[in-house]
Amino acid sequence: MNHQKIVHFSDKDLDGESCAILSRLAFSDQEVDTRGVSPYTVNQEVQRFMEEELTRETYVVITDVSVNEEVAANIQKKVDQGHSFVLIDHHPTALPLTSKYGWANVIVDEEGKKTSATSLYYDYLVNQGFLTPTSVLSDYVELVRSFDTWDWDTTGNVQANQLNILFYLVDRDTFAQSVIGRLRGEGVHTDQFVFEELESILIYTEEKRIDEFEQKKRKQMKHVTVEIDLQEPKSYQVGVVFLEQYHSTTGNFLCKNDKTIDFVAMLDPGKGRISFRTVREDVDLSVIAHHYGGGGHPKSSGCSFTGVTLKTFVYPALRIN
Repeated sequence: MNHQKIVHFSDKDLDGESCAILSRLAFSDQEVDTRGVSPYTVNQEVQRFMEEELTRETYVVITDVSVNEEVAANIQKKVDQGHSFVLIDHHPTALPLTSKYGWANVIVDEEGKKTSATSLYYDYLVNQGFLTPTSVLSDYVELVRSFDTWDWDTTGNVQANQLNILFYLVDRDTFAQSVIGRLRGEGVHTDQFVFEELESILIYTEEKRIDEFEQKKRKQMKHVTVEIDLQEPKSYQVGVVFLEQYHSTTGNFLCKNDKTIDFVAMLDPGKGRISFRTVREDVDLSVIAHHYGGGGHPKSSGCSFTGVTLKTFVYPALRIN
């Protein structure tokens, strides 16, 4: 590879951070600058980088998040000038990029199997000859994919959920360094990704805490009827709850334990965001979130607080007219 530096923009969750880990493994002999972004900040961050920092020696990677059309067009201008970019994502809302830009790779599922950014980026790095596959590396990638797509809930692969729990328990750099060591085969050699003894204790303790938290939020959840005008107006029964942590697991728990709701809307005032979750096959949250200026997956999406979303989801939960 001719580039001297890799600048990698990726989401801040387990899937996004695992993509950054793969970059550090694949390009260990080069400078790797990983930058955590979110769907709400990626456009600003990538645009600013192109204006102020981009050089010919830089290989720019964007994973687990997408860019809007304006930034995509600006990226294409840089590509036409000889700069190197690649975007790898698995969110349906990013699919339009693939038909216009050769550097955009968005795949939602492969052979009936849901993808994650980590699984797609792993395949990309292997196919490009940047990374050599190993059993433990493939096992780790599958754990991340299984959690991010929620396949683990169907297959019973609880280790995938436990990996996500561990991710939020420790400092991000500590997590990355520890995982990279095991993926490089340092210490005990094994074909599978296994937790260390202390990690297992931490995970067990946190699982108990999460159980108590979910029961508490189940009692606090309000039921709201929301009419959303997509192609035609439709009413949804929504469970609305204030929630600043455990969005994925708690959202799934609330949906499973209340069959009267179509989806749950989890309000996070600290971040100004609303996370949506459902277990229903006939509800596409990616379309609903897009309607409110957000995006994501059919069963897991989100958007920001706006005047419209406050009136639709927040005020009813507070009983504000």
